Amino acid sequence: MKTLMAALLLAALWLGGNGAHAQTCTVSMTPITFPNFNPVLGASVTQTGTLTATCTWGLLTPGYARVCVNLGIGGGSTVQDPRQMANGVNRLQYRLSPNSSMSPLWGSAANGSTPVIIDLTQPLLGSQATVNQPITGQILSGQYTVPTTNNATTAYSETFTGVATFDYGFSILVRPACSSLTTRGSYNFTVRANVTNNCTISASPLNFGSMADFRSARLANTTLAVRCTNNDAYRIRLNGGQNGTVSQRYLRDATGTRLVRYDLHTSADRTIPWGDGTAGTAFVTGTGTGNIQQVQVYGRVPAQTAPPPGQYSDVVTATIEF
Repeated sequence: MKTLMAALLLAALWLGGNGAHAQTCTVSMTPITFPNFNPVLGASVTQTGTLTATCTWGLLTPGYARVCVNLGIGGGSTVQDPRQMANGVNRLQYRLSPNSSMSPLWGSAANGSTPVIIDLTQPLLGSQATVNQPITGQILSGQYTVPTTNNATTAYSETFTGVATFDYGFSILVRPACSSLTTRGSYNFTVRANVTNNCTISASPLNFGSMADFRSARLANTTLAVRCTNNDAYRIRLNGGQNGTVSQRYLRDATGTRLVRYDLHTSADRTIPWGDGTAGTAFVTGTGTGNIQQVQVYGRVPAQTAPPPGQYSDVVTATIEF
């Protein structure tokens, strides 16, 4: 009877101890929210989050713990590299890594890629340890054609639910391989980025060449190189230059007193003056593709009285609104 009672007491103490200090590990991951992404620039954007592993030791649990944190293919992706945030059918490519060098990429042992491995040691005092592992996210460069919608900043995201798992185990000395760990848990998190509208514009000179006969018009063209966010509407206005107005432009010589009349137009037939939308002029509109678009400017020096010889010029400012 005494032996039986002692055995029952020992069992009660063992169960009670494990109930109070169960050996377990948990994992959490902060959201990664990238700064605004401007696809027109074509530059990569980085942001960091924090992956946290916490392990709790039981009374007789070995003093070392290994947590292998897997990240499968999220809700916006069809492949693991590059990962993709989504807005409807549109995609924004990015990568995740436990290193700022972006190598190795964060993956999953289940598909032969690399999980994040976190090793923890039981503290001398207490039964719980926590490790915070920085995770670097990088939106890939060169994604010029990522679109926005409704001419507004557009949110892209990817959520990891059901594909973000971790395996863990406890050991005395040798850390086990991730493939040998049999206890599994899960965690969830989201990656987000806002894609913004932007445009760049540059101009090539418009050169009418040398003219001696002003009895007939002289035509010349040039281009504006425009790059705007894909699906973003824009308009381009031209001011009146330094010597005239949007409806009556002039080239001026070095003396500042002699003028040559000229026009700028929106089309090859030169019927619509290109200005700012006032005084009978129009401006040019378009929709960005993310790639460079060549917008033609059609110039004309109309027939007029021949001016004195000299070099005549004007500076016109092209303004793009989006």
